[in-house]
Amino acid sequence: MPHRDTHSHRTPSPLAPWSTSLGWVASRCLQAPPHPLTCTRCLDACPVDALAFHEDGNGISLLASDACHGCGQCVPACPSEALVSAEVEALVARQAEGETLRLGCHRSADRTAEGSDLRHLHCLRALGPDLLAWLAARAAPERIALDLPDGCRDCPAAPTDTRDDWRSAAESLATITVTSARSNFHAARPAVSRRDLLRGRPAQRLPAIAADDAAPKARRLQRQRAATTALGDPRLALPLPGLSLTTDACLAHGVCARVCPAAALRETQGGELTFDPQACLDCGHCLTACPEGALASGESMGKEAVTLRKTQRIDCFLCGRPFTPHAGKGTRDNIKDTATCPACRREAALMEESFDDLFG
Repeated sequence: MPHRDTHSHRTPSPLAPWSTSLGWVASRCLQAPPHPLTCTRCLDACPVDALAFHEDGNGISLLASDACHGCGQCVPACPSEALVSAEVEALVARQAEGETLRLGCHRSADRTAEGSDLRHLHCLRALGPDLLAWLAARAAPERIALDLPDGCRDCPAAPTDTRDDWRSAAESLATITVTSARSNFHAARPAVSRRDLLRGRPAQRLPAIAADDAAPKARRLQRQRAATTALGDPRLALPLPGLSLTTDACLAHGVCARVCPAAALRETQGGELTFDPQACLDCGHCLTACPEGALASGESMGKEAVTLRKTQRIDCFLCGRPFTPHAGKGTRDNIKDTATCPACRREAALMEESFDDLFG
């Protein structure tokens, strides 16, 4: 058996001890240290409210209750792919370029009306728009086909309201056929069954995550952009996140770039602030971290990185530390403030206030 370097790979934590088909990578999650943010996209996507973050002396973890039936809708909801599915990973690894693909859920018959064999996922809704686009690009020029038994009617994984965003996205990328269900809905079975053991069929395993690929990244956004480019249909591309900066309000302390979990915001050695929309997770951390509220979110008009602030670093007149001067300063009346870093200016202001309190 080949030796696997455990220091170069990380194994996702199963969401529940009774099922290893869904796993969570803490280092990719925006809710976990060292970048604790209030991100609940996976929790909001769960149709049965089975997920919850749990914190104890060992840290934070994402757990699933017994209500979880294994639909996997939490997986595509996570923009950084902190959630992974053994089923989906096996499907992606198997799909060959140019190969026809027909998919059905566990209620689908083994063959379609055309007689073609189906590949099965427990729930097709575990495939987000990014993976549907990727599979469509792999199967091109043929169009992928999805089999929806009874149109997902009476399924606990189906949306509770009339709006079905997943189906709308799927219809633009695949041919959907509504058929009769071969069986009633049932929860995902355990990863290992007695029948599989007797047949010698290996249990599904969560993929090992390389240590250099274990940080938060806009993986789903980048995958869909690449897939839609390969399909040649720009209408399928998701709008990119955008940021704008009010330079007069910006104090250029760089806190927004330091807290960005995906390094979409970067401050150069020269003091410039750049933003890469294709790397942005749209988490909003930079907006809440900026004390001056100088950043505003929106949609990006292009996919190339842009420069939000053009400034140069200078050495503080008092302490000698390098800093980026405030873009709104620079008149002759405040030339001393322009050459003084914010820390020294605050210290001087406190000294002045203390002097006024003591001596009037």
